[in-house]
Formats: sequence, C-alpha cells, structure tokens
Amino acid sequence: MTTKKIMGIIAGVVIGGIGLFVFMLYATIKTKSTSLNKYEPYKEWLGKTVTLNKETVMFKERDYMVLNSKYPYTLLDSLHPNWQYLHDLEALGDVVKITSFPAGTQLALEKAIQYTNGVSGSSDPILFGTVNHNGKAYKVGYPWGKQDISKALDQIPESWKFHQAPWQTEQDTAYYALPRANWW
Repeated sequence: MTTKKIMGIIAGVVIGGIGLFVFMLYATIKTKSTSLNKYEPYKEWLGKTVTLNKETVMFKERDYMVLNSKYPYTLLDSLHPNWQYLHDLEALGDVVKITSFPAGTQLALEKAIQYTNGVSGSSDPILFGTVNHNGKAYKVGYPWGKQDISKALDQIPESWKFHQAPWQTEQDTAYYALPRANWW
C-alpha cells in the first residue's frame, strides 16, 4: 500500500468517526416524541369537541419553544399548574398573550403527544386541538399531565396525574401509565 492510500483510509475513518459522533450526539439530545392517542385519559377525550367551563387565555411562545409548529399557541386557565410560570415568562417577553376565550367556548381535541427533552429527560404531555372563536380557528396546545417523581423513581408505571382541565367538571384523581417518548 502506498502512503497516499493509507492516509486516505485514515482520513475516511476519522471523518466517519466524527460523523458517527455527531449523529450520536444529535440522537441523544434531540427532543423525542410519541403519540398518546391510545392512552388514558387522552383517548377518552380525543375526537370530541368540549366546552370550556372557565375563561382560558391563549399565549404565543417564542418560536424556539414551540414543540409543534402546526399548533403555535398555548392554552391555559387560571387553575393550570403553569399559570404563574407563564405570567412570569410574559413579563420577561418570552410569551405574548394573544386573546382570552370566555367560558362556553368550544375546543375540538385532536391529538396528544408526549415530548421528552433529550438533555433533562423531563417529559411533557400536550393535548392539541382547535378553538373556534369569533369566526377564527386557533390551533392550540394544552399541557396536561404531570409525573409524580417519587412514583417514577420507585418504578411505579402509574405515575402520571392530571389536574382538572377547563372542560372537566371535577378533577380525575387516578394515576395513569404513559410511555416514554421514542427516539424518532
């Protein structure tokens, strides 16, 4: 073998190794997602149009924070666990309040997706749907569900609890099992 061939092989191995490293890094830290459409309590609500029992507010987050570009808005009500946090983000300029919807507004629930952050490993289930109000359709995401960390650390699959959503008349106190988000 000539020196030129040996250097070519070494360069190919180095470039291949760097490419493999970059791919593994990307696959590890990218946000992963999986459908929750077949899991309770989501499957009970999907495909239905619900009536919001209380006033809700629609926010627009900065583009880099939006997980699903087809549903660019976040919908929350004053009883949502993230309500104060969202107001803090608004004060910082990270979110902008778009509009409020009065009680009685209709929300068509379309799909649910679990997003898992590749860096922290935290998961966020989001219920997506469309609000039709004053002749306009708004595609919204409603964050719904929180994992009980102590149950998760004890390897109890039923570790997800759901606060009372604005379309529910009472809170569901059961715990549910949800899958971890997939790589692709």
